[in-house]
Amino acid sequence: MPEQNQPDALLLGILPEVFQVSAARSAPLRALIGVTADLQQPVLDVLDAVETIVHPYRAPDQLVTYLASWVDLDWLTGMTPGQGSGVEAARQRDLVANAADLSARRGTPAGLVRFLQLATGVGGFAVDDDPGVFHVVVHVPADAADRVDLVQRIVAVMKPAHITHALSVDSVPSTVTGGNDDERQ
Repeated sequence: MPEQNQPDALLLGILPEVFQVSAARSAPLRALIGVTADLQQPVLDVLDAVETIVHPYRAPDQLVTYLASWVDLDWLTGMTPGQGSGVEAARQRDLVANAADLSARRGTPAGLVRFLQLATGVGGFAVDDDPGVFHVVVHVPADAADRVDLVQRIVAVMKPAHITHALSVDSVPSTVTGGNDDERQ
């Protein structure tokens, strides 16, 4: 009997004995089994790596947005008409990986700060929350000033529904020495 490659041997091993015996003597049957094994190889490759498909840091880029929809983050990750683009892929991966913790802390100042840090990749957010006032002020660091629209969308969704909010963007730190204020802006 001719040498068989691994996929052919796997397929032949699950066929009834009559096919196994016939394949030893029939070149056309061996060829048909080989073609069938070749057609199944892409499926077997996907199944061999199935754990990477649902892992937020190992999944292909085109699947990360789909994974975000599993944890109710699709409102943030895609293109939204009139609201600009969503969060970049690296930030989406962080959000999906931390979704359970973010969900448990949703509606709290600490949860909102953590969500903003993960979504923007910038630290330094702060939330002023006075009990009984039903209003929060979210302090946006200067490094995230260009992402105010994204921050606004996140705060509107992640804060408790019964409170109002305002954003306060920190001033841009000056790295220029000398000159007047107009030159630095």
